[in-house]
Amino acid sequence: MGFVPSRRRHDTGIGKTFEDYVGILENNLDMPDLAGFEVKSHREISQSYVTLFTKKPDFPKKANAYLNMNYGSPYDDNPQINNLHTSMFATRFNSYKNKYSFRLTHDTSARLLKIGIYDYVNKTLLDDSVGYSYDTIESVLNRKIKNLFYVGADREYCDGVERFHFNRAVIYLEPSLERFLDLVDRGMIMYDIRIGSYKSGRNYGKPHDHGSGFRILESNLHLLFSYKEEIH
Repeated sequence: MGFVPSRRRHDTGIGKTFEDYVGILENNLDMPDLAGFEVKSHREISQSYVTLFTKKPDFPKKANAYLNMNYGSPYDDNPQINNLHTSMFATRFNSYKNKYSFRLTHDTSARLLKIGIYDYVNKTLLDDSVGYSYDTIESVLNRKIKNLFYVGADREYCDGVERFHFNRAVIYLEPSLERFLDLVDRGMIMYDIRIGSYKSGRNYGKPHDHGSGFRILESNLHLLFSYKEEIH
């Protein structure tokens, strides 16, 4: 088909455009998109992180509300409510508002991947009560991205409209928990917390998850899977 105009502005336009052309209805279901395959699209020039999956933490109950209340920062335009957006790895401490450092930690005996929250200055552990069980991670890997269809596209702009030429695809099969945890330990998987708060309506002040989840560079994606096949 050559270059086709984007069906949506900004970063999500490429995924929306491809899904429209192959007949995938937009949804927020925690299941593969098409014929048992999760479909992801990316711009060939982009070296950004790819979302493997989004998932709220397992524990404790109402974990997002707990994180946002205790470690979030007030909105500039609404200081009565908080938001918490930060990215972290297992191999290094990050910096959040010059107050906290976040880092992924393991409790291998309990089979838990935890969100470690540390004092910014001395790196003393303050809290690691939020996280994911290994069983939950494995379940999501096998349910959501067991079969992954990854589409690449060249892009151009015409009269201010972004256009895509979908011309490459890769099939990935069979991710494993062991590979996932190894990539976490090597600092090759990033975890993003993206929690906001509703600013109006009946849910005012309650946490709003904007897609907290695990991400990886496209060039490292193959390391998670046992099978890869390129389609030209």
